[in-house]
Amino acid sequence: MKHCPKCQTSYTDDSLKFCLQDGMPLDEFPDQSSPTVAFDTDSETVVSPKRVEPIRFEPPSSYQNDWQPSQPVIVQPAVKKSNTTAIVLLTALGTILLLGLGGIGAWLYFNKPKTEVAVNVNTAPANRPVNSNAANNQTSNSNSLAPAPTQTLAPTPPQPALKPEQIKALTKDVKNVVDEWKSSSENLDLNGHLSQYADTVDYYKGGRVGISKVRADKQSAFEQYDSINFNITNLKVTPDASGEKATAVFDKEWTFEGADKYSAGKVQQQLTLNKIKGKWLITGEKDLKIYYVE
Repeated sequence: MKHCPKCQTSYTDDSLKFCLQDGMPLDEFPDQSSPTVAFDTDSETVVSPKRVEPIRFEPPSSYQNDWQPSQPVIVQPAVKKSNTTAIVLLTALGTILLLGLGGIGAWLYFNKPKTEVAVNVNTAPANRPVNSNAANNQTSNSNSLAPAPTQTLAPTPPQPALKPEQIKALTKDVKNVVDEWKSSSENLDLNGHLSQYADTVDYYKGGRVGISKVRADKQSAFEQYDSINFNITNLKVTPDASGEKATAVFDKEWTFEGADKYSAGKVQQQLTLNKIKGKWLITGEKDLKIYYVE
């Protein structure tokens, strides 16, 4: 057991070192398990150890937290005043000033005093003789310096139209070329067929090609089919004014038969022919319309 020498408080907890009341170091003294009894003649005195209750701190019930967060202060930004009105006024004043200066300058210019200059027309005395020959020579020289009249070139006269007999002969020649073109195809005569073409041909969608391209295309068709038949109708020949060029438009119906291939159809075709070195040759070949293809 321990007790405080200052306040005389006793503690049963031997682990305490200091007094809980005043903080003084505790003294140890023997533990008495039984009360001390003093015998006298009158009465019995009993001393019991004093129990110390721990002190508890209770905050007053009336305590309240009165602190409240302060409201934020909102500062409104200053609104900038527009300078549009000032700019408009300055522009108007500048325009008025420029117009005023321009008007003053124009007024000064047009109201400037004019000075008259006297011109002496008579440059020679009245009695001075005049050299008429010099005047005549000057007149003749001025006539010699006059520009020569420009020569107007006569317009080229239009080429005369072909005579009916010329058109008839030309149409016959072109039809003969078309017939030869047809028969050489049906006979599978590649060389005879190509002899109807010029060295360069405007060939279908391939454009301007050489005769070798035409040969390759025709040879492929002749090798794939054993029989080629054409039926040409509605042939129309149109020559140009020079008589050196013509177009032949016709309906072509064909039937191609081979060992394992077959082709048939009908188109409207056009052949363009030019007279080259006295011979009509094909310079263009294309389809104008497709009626059907099998």
